[in-house]
Amino acid sequence: MKKLTDFFYAAALALAGCCAFSSCSDDEEEVLKSWNLTINLNCLDDMAFDNLSDLQVILSNGNGFADTLQMDGSSTSVTVSQGQYNLVASGKVMDEAAAYASGTASVDVYADAVVSVNLNKVIESPIIFKAIYSTGGKSGYVVDQYFEIVNNSDEVQYLDQLILSSPTGKQSQPNAWQANGYTDIYECGQGVVIAFPGTGTDYPLQPGESIVLANDATNHSEAAGEGNNCPDLSNADWEVYISNVSAEADYPAPNVEVIFQNNAYMRAFGLGFFGRGYIIARCPEGMTPQEFAANSDNIMTTPGTTSTTEYLMIPSQYVLDAVDIWEADATEHYGTFLAKDDAEGVLASEAWTGKCVRRKVSRIENGRVYYQDTNNSANDFLTGQDLTPGETPTAVD
Repeated sequence: MKKLTDFFYAAALALAGCCAFSSCSDDEEEVLKSWNLTINLNCLDDMAFDNLSDLQVILSNGNGFADTLQMDGSSTSVTVSQGQYNLVASGKVMDEAAAYASGTASVDVYADAVVSVNLNKVIESPIIFKAIYSTGGKSGYVVDQYFEIVNNSDEVQYLDQLILSSPTGKQSQPNAWQANGYTDIYECGQGVVIAFPGTGTDYPLQPGESIVLANDATNHSEAAGEGNNCPDLSNADWEVYISNVSAEADYPAPNVEVIFQNNAYMRAFGLGFFGRGYIIARCPEGMTPQEFAANSDNIMTTPGTTSTTEYLMIPSQYVLDAVDIWEADATEHYGTFLAKDDAEGVLASEAWTGKCVRRKVSRIENGRVYYQDTNNSANDFLTGQDLTPGETPTAVD
């Protein structure tokens, strides 16, 4: 009797095991079931697919699955296992230097499914001004200015063909161009417009790395004479050398290129002891700074006046970063730039004190500093700073 009982007991266990195995097999089959997912992208903010490059969708779920889908249009289909998925879409707006397309969505896939992702325009520059020193370290000494430029992104960027210029700035009412309807283009000159050399990938800037561009790459604390607060720029990475200006010296640092000049007597770039606007710009792909500057369609005299002084007009859509520095002693200010480029200005440091305006630190991750960039200089910059050229801040502001 015991043996028979043992037999039935063993049989019951075996049957239970078979049932369990059958149940697991059914579960596995259910998990592995696949469905068709159609992804549709919608352009908002006046964007168009034929003006987007590097368009992609990252598709992922909570089980470690992730796939990057390269998009060549507004729609694609993919076969996926059932489950819940997140989508992150991105692309580059081709005719705007700092504009990107970005969108997110989520979808449950337990049958054939369709998901739409709305793409919004995001203004975000990978290359920005970190610090601008334009106050002068000694009254009347005008060649000790410098500009520090940083790669604020997580990918390698390139200095090649970046344009720097200084629109008028420091105004209490619309300038002549704004008053005459030119609100999305900036008059540039104020002596010279400059650009970094290179063909595209000659001068890489690693994530978090910055360079110092000096008007004169020398030790100004010695050159300016007694009683100065001038910086030592002998180790600057680049300098502005204006070869046709009397008394201009060419120091060992590599030179940026002068692509436009409207004042053959000004021996420095971007003088702004009491305030000025500054921009970093990039031409659309396929156009060099030299070609842009040589095109007469991009040059204007001051509207509404008889002045013959010419300016190189740089469109807002070419601008990567803009910093408006307002005169500290003025009671009224009017913005130099469109709000998307720079909504408000930072007050200038006190002239002749050797101070700079420096961008705030937003966060520090594993020793890497990230700088605040809200396209509003009043929020993003600190004035009256003692930052040494090339120095990295060590705390969040």
